[in-house]
Amino acid sequence: MTEHRSTDADRGRDEHDDRRRRTGSPSRRAFLATGAAVSVASLVGCLGSGPAATSTPGSGGGSTSDGDGSTSAGDGPTPGGAASTPGGTASATGEPEPPWTTEQLAAYVDDGAEVTIYAGTGDSQQWYDLVDVINDEFGTTIEATVFASDGAAVSQRLLQERQAGEDKADVVSVASNLRDRIKQKGRDEGTAYAREWFEWGVDENFWFADALPEKRVLPFLVSGFNGGAGVVLPVSTDIFEERGLDYPETYNDLFDDQYEGLEVAFSGYVSPGMIGWITRYHAAQTDMGEMEWIRSLMDRFEVVGVNSHSAGMREVGKGNAAMMLYNWPWSAAPFVKNEDLAVEGIFTDPAKRNATEGGLSINREAPHPWAARYFVSAMLEKSVQRRILTDVTDQVPVRTDLDFSGIDVDPYTRRRLNANLSPIGFWESAEYSTLGQKAVDTGMFEP
Repeated sequence: MTEHRSTDADRGRDEHDDRRRRTGSPSRRAFLATGAAVSVASLVGCLGSGPAATSTPGSGGGSTSDGDGSTSAGDGPTPGGAASTPGGTASATGEPEPPWTTEQLAAYVDDGAEVTIYAGTGDSQQWYDLVDVINDEFGTTIEATVFASDGAAVSQRLLQERQAGEDKADVVSVASNLRDRIKQKGRDEGTAYAREWFEWGVDENFWFADALPEKRVLPFLVSGFNGGAGVVLPVSTDIFEERGLDYPETYNDLFDDQYEGLEVAFSGYVSPGMIGWITRYHAAQTDMGEMEWIRSLMDRFEVVGVNSHSAGMREVGKGNAAMMLYNWPWSAAPFVKNEDLAVEGIFTDPAKRNATEGGLSINREAPHPWAARYFVSAMLEKSVQRRILTDVTDQVPVRTDLDFSGIDVDPYTRRRLNANLSPIGFWESAEYSTLGQKAVDTGMFEP
């Protein structure tokens, strides 16, 4: 996503903060966004740091991790029980008891409660927009501080602060290096490792555990945005029209003679996860082995090298390449919607969908855990998800069970949200990446 910052001082932000931005004085948001970062190499080497103390609902901060994913006797009551109702129940200390409803949490958080969001989406404005929508829907006045960058920088900052014992993040989204590290460890070790970083029990402590589709909620993660298809096949409308080509409906359609010799743009970085899913799913529909399938497909094309996936979209839109084999729908969207470019996004049948796309986690050492829980809970409500399409910068909802009547949804986004999906679970996705990396290592995607 490209960064977009609002200059409208009447968006519900803190007026004092707005004055500081206008006069050039550093705001707390600006300070957070300019902090030092450690190197990616140090992240890979140090993410395995030892466990730190954690608080669980009802524990009063007394529980600690034993390092293997278990918790010691300081834990509070086990989450569960009957579904809560608006207003819910409270513990002896007055805290809401899980499973929490958004209404419970909204009533519990203080006026002006702070929530700090670390997001690897590259865009801070969408998170301020989300807080505005949540406050409007539930009558709260929480205030956000956002650090938005790429996923590696978010992971680095989390590590830096954890090592210093100065955690600042409450909600974490798309910390890609940390997420990938969890996956690489495998389900058992990865689960224990995730416990060291994130609050546990998301799949039990919230109302949405039973409301969302399978695989979308994990003990430490819930999918909150970027719904619908997770892969798009971009094509040049000019080239396809000039050559009389049909739009492919599946990747196996590309073995048809009409696509022989097409120029296909590939970035210098090829996503192993994308290639792995495309290969495994579609090879299974044929009598070819996986590596044989992807090699046979690539032998049909002429590879055009580009610097990035964005550059690939521009080359396709300008007619310098007939298509890309894949792109991310949210990355492709600005180019598809650009009237100066002749590029269309095809959502194959089915399209890959990472079930935990747009993941939201609560930092295990969150300074404001109740505000974090409220934010995560509210973001999954239908009323908030629906308004993501109209009131949130460059974002789409994760929930597809919404009533879109009365909303002007552009055709690309509507097709993306209504695509036939092949959902992939969090742990399952690592298997596709392994296969995809094997294909990438052959060099078949290079010019």
